[in-house]
Amino acid sequence: MTDSVVKITSDARFCLARSLMTSGGGGTRNNCSSSDSIEKAIDIFASLLEDCRNRHGETSLNAALCYYEYGNALFRAVVRRKPLDSDESNDDYGEGDKKPAAKPVSSAARKRSLDDDNTKETDTALSNKKAKTENNDEVQNDEDDVALALEMLSTSFSIFDWHSTCDDATKTAPDEEEKQYSLTQIPRILCTIGDIHSYCGKFGNAVDAYCRALPYRENACKKRQEAKGESLSVEDLKCQRLLVETYALVAEALLACTEGEDVVCVDDQEEEEEEEEDANNATAKKSGKNKEGRVLVAAKERIDFAQSHYETAREKLQDIVYQMGKMAAAKIDIGDEKKDIGYLVMMLVGVGNSLEPLKAK
Repeated sequence: MTDSVVKITSDARFCLARSLMTSGGGGTRNNCSSSDSIEKAIDIFASLLEDCRNRHGETSLNAALCYYEYGNALFRAVVRRKPLDSDESNDDYGEGDKKPAAKPVSSAARKRSLDDDNTKETDTALSNKKAKTENNDEVQNDEDDVALALEMLSTSFSIFDWHSTCDDATKTAPDEEEKQYSLTQIPRILCTIGDIHSYCGKFGNAVDAYCRALPYRENACKKRQEAKGESLSVEDLKCQRLLVETYALVAEALLACTEGEDVVCVDDQEEEEEEEEDANNATAKKSGKNKEGRVLVAAKERIDFAQSHYETAREKLQDIVYQMGKMAAAKIDIGDEKKDIGYLVMMLVGVGNSLEPLKAK
């Protein structure tokens, strides 16, 4: 169905860019070849996006898919470029790539160095200043890339959403193939949007995005069960795994929200207006003014909601494990899905460990 609805997936450049993203996803974050692969993929997706907009139209499914792939590649590149010794809160991106920071030079050794050569101090200061400037430029570039990635993904979501619903103006029902394809793309776009918000520390927005993806994941699993009954296909297993993963992401994002505060989703436009207002009115910031927005979960209910989503994820994971056992007995190879389920198990263990001390409060 994919090739008949979205022609771009059979384009050799698209396949190459997808392959580069896959090859660039492994290894350490500072692996040059991996980083180069992602950068090349970004260039290809940018070119394909321009092509699709010109050949198929701004609102075509081909363009929508390229918007997603381009935005996703931009974001993944930023994550990979993140410094290994970063102290930011989003340390869960590439935890295994971290290395211990170098030990600081002792004050006595530093003094000896300064006494030995004052010129060396000047050179070092100039070098440090240059490195700091370059680092600031890199941070700004990363922020710009993240903002662009979010814009691309939001555009992709809008197009797919339009193709999956009835046109209010003409009351025309969407093409069934286009609708079904769009419904498969929307949840992964929403989850990637949630990943970006989580990376930026906007956990309320991340909760909102993940929660919006849940109904699509639920419906996908329900339709597969109704159509095939009890199936032992890898696609069915993947569908179940993605649903469990989304429940876990909701719980994880809820736990990351600030303790004692409501879980709030703030639209980007509202946030910009509030930041501008705070800049013009310093007292508003000093008084600890909370950002306005949609309250998703009250502060006193945050842990209960996280616990509920965690428990649902655990229950559904048991179904996956049972399914895997039946597939193993039938000698059905599940390929990389086994590794992805392993990651999911570790993720749930992490959420469970974070919840344990909070339940006692």
